Amino acid sequence: MQKYEAIEQGIRNGDVQGLRAAIGSICYTSRDFSSGEFDEAIRYVESKGIKLKDDALEGEIVSEGKAVYADEDFARAIFELKKNFCDERIEDVKKIGRSLYAQPKPKKAAGAGPNAYSHQPVKQPGSPVGILVATVIVMLLIVIFFILVMK
Repeated sequence: MQKYEAIEQGIRNGDVQGLRAAIGSICYTSRDFSSGEFDEAIRYVESKGIKLKDDALEGEIVSEGKAVYADEDFARAIFELKKNFCDERIEDVKKIGRSLYAQPKPKKAAGAGPNAYSHQPVKQPGSPVGILVATVIVMLLIVIFFILVMK
């Protein structure tokens, strides 16, 4: 885990609110939560014997009833998390962050192993221009063949 002075100071001072704010700020540095830094920071603080999480959810979940999220929803979810640091709010922030900021995984190349991904655009065979050119070439070859055979 990366060392955060605010977290270390919060642990030394037993400042739960300061720790919640510091950990909440990590959400902005890894918005899609793919680095694991957020969860690692929570585990680290709890391993020091500090009760970081509230036992129950207070109020509404930001993502409740929404299918599409905006940056404001993410910021509001983090704000609410810092006030009411519970499992439901943690999952809410992650849900919104992953929805807004996660990068789509590339599709696997056909017949390739699990680590083979193509970043090139797929070229579809049989474009109309290609078919036309191939047809003209084949016809010319047939005409040339018949001219040579007829002599």
